[in-house]
Amino acid sequence: MDDRKKQIGDLERQKKEQAAILDSLLVRIGETFFGRIAGVQEDVSGGESQFSASAVGASFGELADYRSFQDDIAASEASIQDVEEQIRRFRELEEGIEAREREESAFIHEMAHMHGSLGKMLLDASAAGSDSPSYADFCAPYRDQAEALFSKIESLEERISALEHREGGNVFTWIGKSAQGLVLRSFLTKAHENLDQLRRNVGERYSRDIGRISGGDQTSLYGEAAEIYRLCTDAEQKREELRAISQDLDTLKEEKRAISGSFSAEGGPLKQIQSLKKHIARVHDELKALYRRIGAEAASVGNESDGSSAEARHDEGSLSERRRIFDAFLGTEDQETVDSAARVNAAIQRAEADIAKIRASIAIDDEKVKIEKFRKMIQDRKNKIAQAEKNIAEFEAAIQDSEASIEKLRDLL
Repeated sequence: MDDRKKQIGDLERQKKEQAAILDSLLVRIGETFFGRIAGVQEDVSGGESQFSASAVGASFGELADYRSFQDDIAASEASIQDVEEQIRRFRELEEGIEAREREESAFIHEMAHMHGSLGKMLLDASAAGSDSPSYADFCAPYRDQAEALFSKIESLEERISALEHREGGNVFTWIGKSAQGLVLRSFLTKAHENLDQLRRNVGERYSRDIGRISGGDQTSLYGEAAEIYRLCTDAEQKREELRAISQDLDTLKEEKRAISGSFSAEGGPLKQIQSLKKHIARVHDELKALYRRIGAEAASVGNESDGSSAEARHDEGSLSERRRIFDAFLGTEDQETVDSAARVNAAIQRAEADIAKIRASIAIDDEKVKIEKFRKMIQDRKNKIAQAEKNIAEFEAAIQDSEASIEKLRDLL
């Protein structure tokens, strides 16, 4: 392998490394410069020159782009924070709704048990002929249904008991008895459930419609009346607490629906965040390109990668004013960075020049090889021509001999 090609590879790697360093230095210079001129309000002093904010803005139209990029990034980051806050709130709402639903379910279960106990006491009191006519009057519409259920439960329990005590029979009799027992027990379970539901309905309606206003002075009550009044009071308190829980639950669900609706309209929170982050990355790239371009101008470094130079973008007067502003805002503490950028740029240019020289040397050698190849081909063609001319002469001599022979042979004729 040609050592010169290896040298080109080494120089290309060095150039790439130097280009990355230069890019970092130029971006740093541009970022520092914009950070300072963006904060100028009135005058900046520190030497003989002073520059107002309007003068800086007039000389550096890029300042408007810089501020636009910064505002865009800030707005996008704020939007991400808003979406993340909505996600956090949505999760809080889900947890809150779940907790409220558990609490609501516990209250409903507790109230069902309370209403069942109250309904049982009311039905039992009316069946026993209680002294309080309100119990009997209230339970009258439910007495027939309750007695029917009591009778059905007693009948089923008797049939199940009789079935369990029946003895004898073969395996088919045993199978039939087991199947009949399962059916009777399912009927018994259903009857108990209906009775429990009837008691809950009685207890709930009494506590809601009558119990709150029929107790009178609780201190004058005793026995079952005092217990019924206590259950009605507790049920009313639980009902109020359950109503408050239900209202809170509705509020949480409504807020959750609103957030969920906004997510659906925007295509989902994670997609929103991903889109915003991609947008921020694009703006950062544009901002970095702006830093790099201004940094190159400040360090007087060629900016061929942008396809134009500072001289091509600004007239001589504008360049002079821009240079004065560069000198005013980039102080001695930045000079080392500027000098480093110039040195690295010079090293890149030297590497490019060395690469160009080596490639030219290789190209010259390649052309010499081609020239030698063509000369050899020409000599080969000349040799072939000489051989062809010699062959032609021999052919012509042979023709002459043949013609002379023909003349001699004609004389014989």
